[in-house]
Amino acid sequence: MEDVKRGFAVEVVNDHTHRMYVYLHDKERYPYHAAVGATTVERWASDLIFFASDKREEEVAAVLKNAFFRRYVQRLFVVSTAPISSEEELADKLVEAASALSPRTFRYIGYPKKKERSMCDLLSVRGMELSPTSFTSVLYGGVIEKKGVAFFGVSQREPFQREMVRGEDFVSKAQYKMEELLSSLNLLQQIQPKSILDLGASPGGWSMQVAQAFPDSRVLAVDKGSLHPSVLALPNITHSATTLTPANAESVLSPHSPFDVVVCDVNMHPAEACTLLRPVLSYLRSGGVLVFTIKCFFKQVKASGSDLIDTVKRFLSPGHRPRGRGEEGEKASGDGGAAADAHESEEEGGHSFTNIEVVWLVANTIHERTVVAVKE
Repeated sequence: MEDVKRGFAVEVVNDHTHRMYVYLHDKERYPYHAAVGATTVERWASDLIFFASDKREEEVAAVLKNAFFRRYVQRLFVVSTAPISSEEELADKLVEAASALSPRTFRYIGYPKKKERSMCDLLSVRGMELSPTSFTSVLYGGVIEKKGVAFFGVSQREPFQREMVRGEDFVSKAQYKMEELLSSLNLLQQIQPKSILDLGASPGGWSMQVAQAFPDSRVLAVDKGSLHPSVLALPNITHSATTLTPANAESVLSPHSPFDVVVCDVNMHPAEACTLLRPVLSYLRSGGVLVFTIKCFFKQVKASGSDLIDTVKRFLSPGHRPRGRGEEGEKASGDGGAAADAHESEEEGGHSFTNIEVVWLVANTIHERTVVAVKE
């Protein structure tokens, strides 16, 4: 390891560290590795990621202020790292870093939090003037004992911190999922849709995202519930205030079909969501894209369970052979098993989809997955 390495330490909240690590590390699938200029990405602790980069702080902060990232990034620190294993060594490095800005009154932000007080004592003994409120600059640092490394840095302003800005265009948290899809997956941009259906649209977060991303498209938002005023104000959105059923599907959808894209993010059991989607699929053109959310409402069943995912894949591709059957000769159990039973009849006469991908977005909850599929 080099004596000193420059980069960024990202403090992550809500147990999303692994997902954040994947997004920054997987350069083949996601664009964020290049966006932050990461040459290496390391998971230091349960809530801390480090990546080496020569990017400016403003450039990296702009990436992390993306609507879905900013929900999980607690702080961003511009840091140097060194093979330090003790708090005393770290205190010496912090004093050295602070000397470039002396004389100053510093606020110290420590990692982990329980070590902050003891480090403040060590810095005070070394003549540092510290104050949690009346300060002119910020010091931050911490020792990652398992890695035998420490990070340290100094700034003349507060580090980037998590923010949830809900401006006039905020409709719902669901819009972060579509914003993330549009940012990380290029499938929709490739087909440049002209006609889009948002099924179960209220209050309109997904409708707004796709309407703004594709201003030349027409978006049909179907839901008996109301849409947010900012959504209704968009000129390319039409609201059909009704509940879609097989009986009214033709009258509601035909004037706007065929659709290039169908999106659906409803608070329903996966079996019910599939039932809702079934009459819609005839109006999605061949080569069109379907995007919808799987939601699991039972804490004892995770959305990653093969039963739920197989139920959805079987609905979209009738020839799909579910895991949990076959070799063991039994149906998948639990909530997903009930969903499978509900869809025995869906296998016949259904529409077939290819390139079925089940994605765990940063904006998904732990009990959600987003499905993206292309109609044959």
